[in-house]
Amino acid sequence: MRVLRVYHGSRIPAHRVREQKLVEAGIDVTLAGPSSWPEGVSDLEGDAFRTVELPVAHEGDVNRHTYRSAEDLRDILADIRPDVLDIHEEPFSVAARQWLAAAPAGLPVVMYTAQNIDKRFPPPFTQYERAALRRVAAMYPCTAQAASVARGKGFAGLIEVLPLGFDQATFHPGAQAADDHEVVLGLFGRLVPEKGVVDAVRILARVHAVRPAQLVVVGSGSEEARARSLAAELGVADRLDLLPWQSTGDLAATCRRTHIVLVPSHGIETWVEQFGRVIVEAQASGAVVGGYRSGSIAEVAGDAAVLTEVGDVAGLADGITELLADPAEFVQRRALGLTLSQSRTWTSVAERHADLYRRVAAGDVARVQLPRSPRKRREAARAEFGPTAASGAGTRPFALPLLRRGGTLSTALGSIFDAGAEARAWIGPTVSRDPRSRP
Repeated sequence: MRVLRVYHGSRIPAHRVREQKLVEAGIDVTLAGPSSWPEGVSDLEGDAFRTVELPVAHEGDVNRHTYRSAEDLRDILADIRPDVLDIHEEPFSVAARQWLAAAPAGLPVVMYTAQNIDKRFPPPFTQYERAALRRVAAMYPCTAQAASVARGKGFAGLIEVLPLGFDQATFHPGAQAADDHEVVLGLFGRLVPEKGVVDAVRILARVHAVRPAQLVVVGSGSEEARARSLAAELGVADRLDLLPWQSTGDLAATCRRTHIVLVPSHGIETWVEQFGRVIVEAQASGAVVGGYRSGSIAEVAGDAAVLTEVGDVAGLADGITELLADPAEFVQRRALGLTLSQSRTWTSVAERHADLYRRVAAGDVARVQLPRSPRKRREAARAEFGPTAASGAGTRPFALPLLRRGGTLSTALGSIFDAGAEARAWIGPTVSRDPRSRP
């Protein structure tokens, strides 16, 4: 079976393991993506699959990057003649719109989504989303919350929730134990306010007051200076180790010496934690996850994690110290995480992904009957997949908070309309075929 996979992260080595495992699962994969991307590398030799690279505008912008040539996309599709087109982009994105416009009418298409908040988008993105949800045969959201959003917005096709995976060759258990002399806490990722960096420092101070502890932070961002200042204020500056971004192998080694990986994320108006790949990698490394019940954290981390409500620093710190004081409970939580991680290896995910391709190619994708009423449709989605994620802006927030606050469209949408205009010039205008159906 031939599959053309489109993915903006195609130049990032750690994001290409899925394709390698799809090849092992019997799929003839071609991976298409931008010829340049901020986190990408130049040398991608040695893979068992073909890679096609194309120039884009707005590189680095996940949802607004734009392929420069419609003819290139049509030529690739004509050359490969895939049995399935897999668009690993959000339904409302410009790139997804472009590839769907280039795809022959009879070609089965599957699509990814991680969007777990039921957002309202400005034009033309709301029209892009509606058109994609009508055209696509199947979707593979990474969480049930994202599945609920897609179904609630009117997607009636096959939905298979596929988690993001980890590479077993890189991430494997360390020898962490609750009775180690020093507790190692970890926080890995972007150092921005919504990731709870200062909360992690406060948790460090509380845990260290009970037993020797260290917080290892890997990443970069605007919160670095604030974290250092707070650590000094709380008397734990010497217990905070701030490291720059690490290679995947080095990060895995850091995970193997970490007892508790912190995920104290706070939701903001237009974002809450979507999947949290770090959760999977931490559990595969033998660490226990400690975090907030925000977004999809509870869904991904499961019963293996220590979780509290958002912002409950004291409760989370107490839960961690209590866990570390009970070696048997630590062993049990660690084992639960390791067991859960086995369903998230890239091998396991790729096998399920390959099965999805085969079902779609065979036409085994009967569509469900959804209510015409948007409200009842969302009720049906919640019954099938559970609730969507809650954001700080309440029910169905605008993708741009400024719209809710009454700001001017020219200020709020300037660069977004630029991308929309570029896409419309490239593929023509979008018309909603069913104005009564409003996702």
